[in-house]
Amino acid sequence: MKVLPTARILIIDSDSDRRETTRLGLTALGVGAVTEVETIAEARDLPRNFDVVVVQVGTVDEMPDHPFRDTGDAVPAVVVADGTSHSLTRAAGRGGYDAAVGMPLLPRLLYRRIGSVLQRARRVQRPAAAQTSAAQDATAAVG
Repeated sequence: MKVLPTARILIIDSDSDRRETTRLGLTALGVGAVTEVETIAEARDLPRNFDVVVVQVGTVDEMPDHPFRDTGDAVPAVVVADGTSHSLTRAAGRGGYDAAVGMPLLPRLLYRRIGSVLQRARRVQRPAAAQTSAAQDATAAVG
């Protein structure tokens, strides 16, 4: 995936060992930059210079809502938790996440999910940018 070598990923996880293992796995697969924080509060204090958020929790019951879902600059998010595929998918959808990955975490699977989420986000942004460009061209032609 071409987007991941330049991707800036934020990992939010209260378990430092699990957070470090995830960071090392993504870095080994060639991800550009990975930042780690322990809490959502810490993440909200950071400048918004990341492309995707990975929230890791122990179980589906511990899953918080997507921390940046209601902001003007919503960032795509992937949640990683232990649970059945069905319950994880439902909880992730209710929480506002773009994708979910079950435990035990396989770094390659997370890598692929992040790539898919980033590509989807860029496709959604592309038509809006094209419309803006077309409107600007039409205004320039009239004026």
